[in-house]
Formats: sequence, structure tokens, C-alpha cells
Amino acid sequence: MNPEGRLQKLRDRWERLSSRERTMVGAMGITFVLMVTLIVGFIITDGLSTFEEKNADMRQALRDLDTHRQSYLNAKSKLQQIEARIGHAPIQLAGYLETAAKETGVEIPESTDHQPTPAGKQYVEKSVELRLRAVKLDALGKFLKRVETGPNLVVVTALNVRTRDDKHEDLDVEMTVSTYEHAAKDVKKPGKEKP
Repeated sequence: MNPEGRLQKLRDRWERLSSRERTMVGAMGITFVLMVTLIVGFIITDGLSTFEEKNADMRQALRDLDTHRQSYLNAKSKLQQIEARIGHAPIQLAGYLETAAKETGVEIPESTDHQPTPAGKQYVEKSVELRLRAVKLDALGKFLKRVETGPNLVVVTALNVRTRDDKHEDLDVEMTVSTYEHAAKDVKKPGKEKP
């Protein structure tokens, strides 16, 4: 059936309606149009308010980035300095500690190497436990400074100091000294590659 025929049928039906029925159909049509307009308006308003909230959040994030930019750059710089101190060649910790002890006049009577342990995903921690007997406070301070201010990243991770019972100016010291190196990267076997 052609569109003109359908339109003619609708006109005929409209003409057959009484004035009261025409008023009701018109009121329903207007009500339908108003409801659709209100619903569409609500959806658009809700979408705009959501966009406004997202934009406000983005503006706040940009302000936060701007205010914390310098602290981020400082932290990144410190991380690069630590990375440079870690280096790629492993340090011989026992030899390093012996050299520091000789330079500062401290004697290391006991030392115990610990097994290397993972420190995160990228690093391995190697540590040595030292026991020092009858060491003076100033010599201990020089030794600790020499250990931690060398070119490589070596830190005292545990320190226990006790005065001796017979001489209070002498100290017995137990400490753990650690260094870090890059963990070995996993080497993939040629036959085990995933497609």
C-alpha cells in the first residue's frame, strides 16, 4: 500500500472521531510529546552534569600534578642517584668492609655472610653480619660513615650497641651491613617461547 493511501485512511479515521475523542487523542499526543521531551531533557542534563564532574576531577588532577611536580622530580633524581650507586657490577662486601675497617682503625673479629635475598623484583640484597669488640665511639662513627658514604650503595640495616661492663667507654657492636645489586634477568630458553 502506498503512503498516500495510508495517510488517507488516517484522515478518514480522524474524521469519524467525535470532538470529545479528538480532544482526548490530542491530549494524549501532547502528553506523549511532553513526556518524551522531559525524559530526553533529563538524560541530556544528567549527561552534562556527569561531564562537568569528570572535567572538575581532571582539572583537580592537573592542579595536583602541577603542585607535586617538583617533589616528583626530586624523588626521580634521588632514584637515579641510587641507581647509579647500585651500579651493574656486584661489590665484594667483605673486602669493602675490611678496607673501611683498616682506614678507620677498627678491627672486625667476626663476620657472617648471609644468603642473597630478593629485594623486590629488580634487586638482590647481600648482607654481612659483623661483631665488633671493644671499639671506641669515635672510631665506630668513622667506620659507619666510611661504610655508608662510599661510591657504592652500602647501608647499615641493623645496629645493636652495648657498653662493656668493665670499660664503659668501649662498645660491643653487632651490625648488619647490606648492599644491593641488580637481579639477574630471566633468560628464556629458545624452545620455550610462547607464540
